[in-house]
Amino acid sequence: MDIQQIKILLDKFDRAETSLDEEKVLREYFLQHSEIPSRYESYRAHFQYCESARKKNYQNPELEKRLEDLMEDQESSGKKIALDSRKIFSWIIAAAMVILIGTTVLFLNRNQKPDLGTFDDPELAYIEAKRTMMYISQTLNYGTKELSNISKINSGVESLRNLEKLNSGLYKLKMLSKINETTTEEKK
Repeated sequence: MDIQQIKILLDKFDRAETSLDEEKVLREYFLQHSEIPSRYESYRAHFQYCESARKKNYQNPELEKRLEDLMEDQESSGKKIALDSRKIFSWIIAAAMVILIGTTVLFLNRNQKPDLGTFDDPELAYIEAKRTMMYISQTLNYGTKELSNISKINSGVESLRNLEKLNSGLYKLKMLSKINETTTEEKK
């Protein structure tokens, strides 16, 4: 098989899109060819491992016999594998305790009010409020310094107000041209 076809199959293999027949072709290629490009050596090791695992016999007749006997005993006694009622009850108790503890912790933490830093002396409260308001004012005024250039833009717009007069004049000229057209059509 051509190395280009193997490369295409390996790309499909990496995306898990190969069929069993295509994987068989890849396995045979890597097991039969001794000279392959070095970038594909990891694939060779993979397919060699898969082949050796496929050839090993992992069956244990003793274990199979014991499993069959165990299944027959279960079927003959009619007992189903079930959880012990004590275990179920202990799990329910544990879950209830977790819920109870979690709810208690949430309730206790929710009712605690944070210390807002209140003042007993009204003068101290006034001074602190004034200091806070001054800080906010300075912060807000700092951001408006750059807006002073907007007045320059407004002055430029004011000078364009004269264009309204030009517009009204153009409207009158348009009306005159329509009158002129109607008079020339009447003369014809």
